[in-house]
Amino acid sequence: MNRKTLSIFVKSGASVAATLVSGGAMAAIDTTAATTALTTDAGGAVTAIGTAMLGLAAMAVAFKWAKAAIFG
Repeated sequence: MNRKTLSIFVKSGASVAATLVSGGAMAAIDTTAATTALTTDAGGAVTAIGTAMLGLAAMAVAFKWAKAAIFG
């Protein structure tokens, strides 16, 4: 390795090490309220989206059936 590549390598390694060490010093973030809201509201949203997708699939099948009946 030449001197410039070694310098970049050492700086990068020092930066990664500093990031990993400082991660333990960060305060814990309480996400229980957000998680509870997502799990409560997500059930209704998933049901609505699933119902809409099944409705669209049924319409596509009905359209295909009618088209086949008309044009044989």
